[in-house]
Amino acid sequence: MHYKRKESFRYTYTEPCKATFRLIKDAVGLTEPEKSKKGSCDIIDISPHGLKIFTEFSIAIEKHIHVELNFTIDESPIDLIGEFVWSHRKINGYEYGINFPEDTYTEQLIVNELKNLRKKSMNIKK
Repeated sequence: MHYKRKESFRYTYTEPCKATFRLIKDAVGLTEPEKSKKGSCDIIDISPHGLKIFTEFSIAIEKHIHVELNFTIDESPIDLIGEFVWSHRKINGYEYGINFPEDTYTEQLIVNELKNLRKKSMNIKK
């Protein structure tokens, strides 16, 4: 069996990770991008290349807006800008898929934070 070491993985939280987000409307011409007020969301799952969030807010993702996310997986705060890929209506709100631009440093930070989180959860179970 061929093992793909470089293939990304997805970590699903047993309890969602709390995060905040701000919508960014792309700049037109020489104007600055517009940012919304902060909203709260829960991260349902995450990989080095993207994540799935749940929030009560309806977001018109077809308007090509980006999202600034702020969260902590284990200890290091992570601030990322991503792009909405899909949305699904749920009973209490909405789920959104968000992709991150390729960034080796951020990808490695997410992997390391997930490893630390997993190690801590394994030590608690012992």
